[in-house]
Amino acid sequence: MAYVTSIERLGEQRGKQAGRLEGTATVLQTQIQRKFGELPSWARECIAQADATALQQWALNVLDADSIEAVFD
Repeated sequence: MAYVTSIERLGEQRGKQAGRLEGTATVLQTQIQRKFGELPSWARECIAQADATALQQWALNVLDADSIEAVFD
């Protein structure tokens, strides 16, 4: 069994975190597209720059929102 350094573990954790963030963003985009149609460029930009907390909140907002703008409020 190979020795894993703390730097390697940190890199692995960051990679997993980035993967989760990307997955959440993809699900959010899919939810919005399904409910409202094509995403405007401003919405794609917001999603691309968001942190995990914002993405999760917006994913919940989709459920009750009447417009794309309401998702991001």
